[in-house]
Amino acid sequence: MPSVSEWVETKSGRVPRTPIPILRYSTDHLPPDARYEDWSRRDWPRTRPIYRTVPSEPFNTRWESAQLGPVTFVRTEITAMRWKRRLDDIRASDFDPIVVSMMEKGVAQGEIDGVPFRESDGMLHFHDLGRPSLHVSTASLTWSLIVPRPLAEARFGPLADLTAVVLPPDAAAMAFAYAAELYRALPRLDLAHADRIGEVFLEILALGLAQHRPHLAPRASAEQSLRARAVEVIEQRMGGGEIPAAELCKALGVTRGRLFSAFRSDGGVAAYVMGQRLVRARAAIAERGKAEPIGTIAHRLGFSDASHLSREFRKRYGMTPSEYRRLARDEPPGER
Repeated sequence: MPSVSEWVETKSGRVPRTPIPILRYSTDHLPPDARYEDWSRRDWPRTRPIYRTVPSEPFNTRWESAQLGPVTFVRTEITAMRWKRRLDDIRASDFDPIVVSMMEKGVAQGEIDGVPFRESDGMLHFHDLGRPSLHVSTASLTWSLIVPRPLAEARFGPLADLTAVVLPPDAAAMAFAYAAELYRALPRLDLAHADRIGEVFLEILALGLAQHRPHLAPRASAEQSLRARAVEVIEQRMGGGEIPAAELCKALGVTRGRLFSAFRSDGGVAAYVMGQRLVRARAAIAERGKAEPIGTIAHRLGFSDASHLSREFRKRYGMTPSEYRRLARDEPPGER
């Protein structure tokens, strides 16, 4: 780092400079077989690990970070790694910011809450630590900005729209230039200016996002994506009787609240499942040229018995399955 003056000029005259603290961490000095363990036990930025990690090659890393008001600026060099953040990790953590990851050199690819992404040299992506994720990265050099969730929403817009969004080099160029110049200038900048420096960074990122956002293909919301995944699981179990919400939550790795929200318009998951079973039962009952017994239809579609199907069918359609079959086939009331 270059030497700097111990004084700065202000409107009130010359005052002693208060440098912006720079935290540094490296495993260079450690024996190779001790490096990963030392890094994995590091209590930054939280005492609990944020990711479950597995090195893909002999491990080494160098980190530098500075607090710029409410946001944290980080420069990272690290070897190839597999990164995983599970729903259980999110539940046990109080750390759920948006991380803007800027790939100066390297490749990262994977998925965030089911949405795929790929980031290479000159690209940046928005990583929501409030969502489960899995990705792999080569040896890399990155700039990162850790942004508290409320601030990210205020500056970047709806967070659901940012899931795994990647800005290409043309939209990310200003942010990369600012990060590199900020890193060079950081030792001579005064702490009193830290908030303004962070604000400028956020504004540059917001401009890059605004430049790229009109070109993004419309994507399903997080709730729509969850609903689609849930429907796939439900379809696989449709003929197997009751589908407990707890089992569905476990299979999808989501909370009960998120699952209900995805099916709110249906009245919840149970109401959706019942509706689907009744629609299929109605089609089977009305099928011409085939007189499948009501009890067989009930069993095939996951009702407990024929009486269960009849009760639910009457509630939905105002008549019994037998009455509906006669009506659908234009049969006189006395015929079966």
